[in-house]
This record gives sequence, C-alpha cells and structure tokens, in this order.
Amino acid sequence: MKLLFYTLFMVNPFLFADNSDSLHNEINTIFADQPAPGAVVIWVQNDTTRIFEILGYANITESREIDSEKTIFRIGSISKAVNAIGVLNRVEASLLHMDRDINSYFDEPFIQNRLMNPVTLRHLLTHTAGFDDMFIGKSSRTRENALSLKEAMHSLQPRRIMEPGEISSYSNYGAALSGYLAEHVSGVEYYALMDSIVFRPLGMFHSSFDPDQQALKHFMTGYFPDLDGLIELQYDYLHDTPAGTMVSTARDMETFLKVMVDPDGLENAGVLTRGMTEEMMRIQFTHHPKLSGGFGYLWNIFEYNGHRVVGHDGGYIGSAARMFLFPEYNAAMFIAVNLMDFSLINRVTQLLISTLLPEPVIEEKDRVDFQRFTDQRPLNDFTGTWRNTRYTKHSFTKFGVMLGIMGQEIVTGIENDTLLTLPRPDGTYHRMVRTEPYLFESIDEDYRIAFRESEGRITHLFTGGTSAFEKLHPLETTRIQLPFLAAANVFFSVLSAGLIIVFLTRKFRKTTPVFTRLSLFEFAIAFFYSFSFLLYLPAFAMIPEYELHIGFGYGLPWLFYVITLMPYAALGFTILLTVQLFREKERNWPRFIFSVVVILFSVALFLSLNYWNSVGWRF
Repeated sequence: MKLLFYTLFMVNPFLFADNSDSLHNEINTIFADQPAPGAVVIWVQNDTTRIFEILGYANITESREIDSEKTIFRIGSISKAVNAIGVLNRVEASLLHMDRDINSYFDEPFIQNRLMNPVTLRHLLTHTAGFDDMFIGKSSRTRENALSLKEAMHSLQPRRIMEPGEISSYSNYGAALSGYLAEHVSGVEYYALMDSIVFRPLGMFHSSFDPDQQALKHFMTGYFPDLDGLIELQYDYLHDTPAGTMVSTARDMETFLKVMVDPDGLENAGVLTRGMTEEMMRIQFTHHPKLSGGFGYLWNIFEYNGHRVVGHDGGYIGSAARMFLFPEYNAAMFIAVNLMDFSLINRVTQLLISTLLPEPVIEEKDRVDFQRFTDQRPLNDFTGTWRNTRYTKHSFTKFGVMLGIMGQEIVTGIENDTLLTLPRPDGTYHRMVRTEPYLFESIDEDYRIAFRESEGRITHLFTGGTSAFEKLHPLETTRIQLPFLAAANVFFSVLSAGLIIVFLTRKFRKTTPVFTRLSLFEFAIAFFYSFSFLLYLPAFAMIPEYELHIGFGYGLPWLFYVITLMPYAALGFTILLTVQLFREKERNWPRFIFSVVVILFSVALFLSLNYWNSVGWRF
C-alpha cells in the first residue's frame, strides 16, 4: 500500500497539491508580514516549475522590482554546495585527489601540520579539517581593496586546533581552500573556472562568483534593519570566495534546481558523473552512525519535518537564502530575501513542504525497555557544560560566546540517578539511557546523542551527525565568567573612582593628599582595567551595527589596539604592588589584606581577559 501511495505521488504529484492560487495568496500574505523588501520563491518537481514567485523590490529607493532574468542576489553559503560541484569536477579530471595531503600540490608546505596529521580534500569537503574559525578582515568594501583567492588563503589561514577527520566544525576557510585547490591545479582563476566548468554547461549565464560592474547594476540591494527603518547596504567583496560570494538570478536558480532533481542532470550537462553526484549527496561524515544527519561533500543531509533533505542555508548581511532538495520526491525548493532574516524563509518552507509533499510515513515504535549498557564508568562522566565547537578560539571575536552569538553552551545532568538529561529549546529535557559505550537514547522519543573519549576522559558531546560540543572546565563556562567579569569591572571602577574622590576631597579640604605607593599602584591597576572597560563603548560605537554581524569583516578600529594593551599595564602595576607590599617594614594587616585582594582580582581578571583573547593584538 505504501509503495502504491509513493508511486502515485511520483507519477502525478498534482493528485496531492495543485492549489497554485491558494499558495500564491498565502506566500504573499507571509511576505507582507515580514520586513524584507524583496523575495524569490521557487519550487520545482521533476521537470516542472510548480512555484515561481517574485515579490517586492530589488531596491526600495529606486523602486526597482526584481527581474527574474537579470536581478542578481547573494546566495550566501549555498555557494559551498555549488563550489563542491566544481571541485569534484576537478577530482574526476584527475587533477585533485580526495585523500592526498594538500601540501603535496605546492612546492612549499601550504598548511603547517604542527605535529598533526595531514589535511586532505576529503577533510575540507566534510568540514573536518580542524581549522579554527576566523572573521576579522574577511571582507573589503571595494574591488580595489579585495584580496585575490590566493592572497586570502595565505593571509587568512587560521590555526589548526583539532586533528583532521575527527570532529566536524563548520569552516568557511576550509570550504574556500577546496576552491583554491581547484584554481591552483587548473591554472585558471576560480571565478573563470567555475564559469567554464559549472555555470555555462548548466545554462546559468547570469551566475558568478565575481560579478562585474555591469551585473552589479542589477544587484538585489541588501538591507539591514535599525530603529529608523532599513539601512541600504553597498555590495562588498568577501575574501573566502568559494565559501559565500556566489550571486545568481531567479531563472538561473530555477535551472539549477531542475538539474539537481534529475539524478542524471549533472552528468547530462557534462559536469559530474551520476556516481560522483550521488557520492556528493550521500553522508560522508557523521559523528556516530546512529545519529541524525551528516555531511555530504559540502552539502548538509538532515531530516526536516519527517522528510530527508539535502541542502544548505546561506546568510550574510543584507541577504538570506535556502536551498532544499527532496530526493525521494524529485523536488527542490529555493528561497531568497534581501535581508538577513529567516522569518519568511522558515514560514514559506513550512507552507510549501506541508502543501506540496505528502505527510511523511512515521512508523510508531513501541517504547520497550532498553538494553542498558553498564560498565564501571559512572554516569557523572557524561555530565557537565558543553560548548558548540564552532566559535573563535584564538581571536578577539571569541567574546561572541559571551553574547550568545556563537559557541552555544548546554548542560547535561542526571535525573533519579539513572537518566542523563539534556535540555530542549523549550526548557524541557530529553531523558536518556546508555545503550552503547558512548551512545544514549531517549526514553520518550526517537532521539540519540553520542560522546567521544580521549585518554580516559569524555571530551565531546554530539547531538547530531554534524553538531559537536566540547566539554568545558567549570571555570571556562559563561555562567562563571560573565558574573566574574561584571564583578571585576564593578570592583575596579569603584576602587578607581573612590581613590579619585578621596584625593579630591582631601585637596578641597586643603588636607595634604598624600598617597602611599601601595595606593598609587592600586589606583593604577584599577584605572587601567576600568578605563579599558569604559573604552569599549566608543570603540564599538565606531563600527556600524551591521558590520558587527560579520565579525569585524573590514577590520578593527584603532581604539581596540589601545584597549587590549591596557591589561598589560595593569598587570605590570600588579607586579609592582606585590613587590612593594612585601617590602613594607611595618605591616598594617587590614591594609595588607586589601592589597592582596586587589592583586588576586587583578591576576584573575588578566587570566580571564586572556582566555577571551582580549589581551594583546589577537586580531
């Protein structure tokens, strides 16, 4: 019966959904209820375009509407999925090899291995190369200031922080490096290479990784919301080109979707064989075979509302986009807006899937008693605070963890001494039992998490095939760090202000304002810390809010260089205070204890700022 149902749907999808007018009205209603000025919504099935909606404006000031043939728009990180097609084309041309050390393609070592195993193309295409995440200086405002792909790959190379092939950590740099390899072995600039081996064979004549000035006249302007409305953004130039700079048109994306829903589409166009296409869109990496989802070759593979999806999202200031393929139904969807806001995208995705795809067949499973795995390891080993591995570890932008922008932290606990708990977004908890040495299954639903051990200790938690969390020491957690930083800021601000008040009061009363060396050193410590905290306000005010959303993509204002040197001055005076304190011949114990408190606070604060990369020029 299920086979008959599936066959009927594939032969005649109109049996299940042919309410175009209704969908048109609902999509327009959703569009009217969100802030983006313009949007593109496409749904194709087999060789038929079921939905092709062009909504709103490409530019508000000019009252310029979206031209489906000419208006180009950013697709963000969907670029990675298209880049993978070009890179794998070079693999099939025997110019690149999946498991060869990347350094072997260059006369001089390109990647410093630093006692780690070599990085391969397979690692780059599955986000498992182990690179740190970097944001500062990744963009330029003008073409003249933009770096070439070769220059960017050398100057922006982040540290390697994990052994390759072990942990997935989404990497713009790694994806871009795969494109640079394709450029390097082909002897052709990347944008021209992709044009010749991907876009032209597929008939995507208005798509590019480097649009010229003529094409940019038709650019779908990006916008950023603020209190006064929408700020119009200028087109800028990302340096990690293959990871996010592709632009396209509505018609080109319609063409691309039709190629991708055809299992032989890329092969018929002479781009990739069917076998390689299937490899690209099959799970190539997952943290555990029983976890949900995984990475293909720069394509995400996951479940959405009960349907298997192969796709990618893309977002950059002034743009957001989504491309989902539903292989079981030969269907695909593309949505783009000119605002970094997924409200329309999420609502339209839900509408299209619920209307145009059949209800997924979910087999009900009887919840039986699990075969619990038991050994000598206590359940406490799997508890603690865990941080998502995608955050900047060695750069100033690590502070984004404290702001909740990246590096989400979650806490696992124990219930009734037998169940491991993990919080859900709604505040409730998954309750899980251990069924394998490193696998836990929920007793309430079909949900699993896994762990990894290294040198006898549990180091990582995996909530999905691509999502990884590292275990934190309690002192590293934001619930400890944030209160401490706030307390230290208050302590040194009050201390510096108090000493100034005492000095001015004595001077006003014409009392000799004599300060001991201890007091002067304490004031200097408090001043440098509190003043550095204070300077963050004008420093951040020097940067438009939208630039903060790309992590200082155009670089940092000079004031940050001053701020991050001040803790060194405070530490220097802390050393002087310590020396002076123990040189005092007559010891006033209350005075001595207060100075010790200042020293301890100062050292602890310096170590905390150093942990957050807020000491020195880690830009």
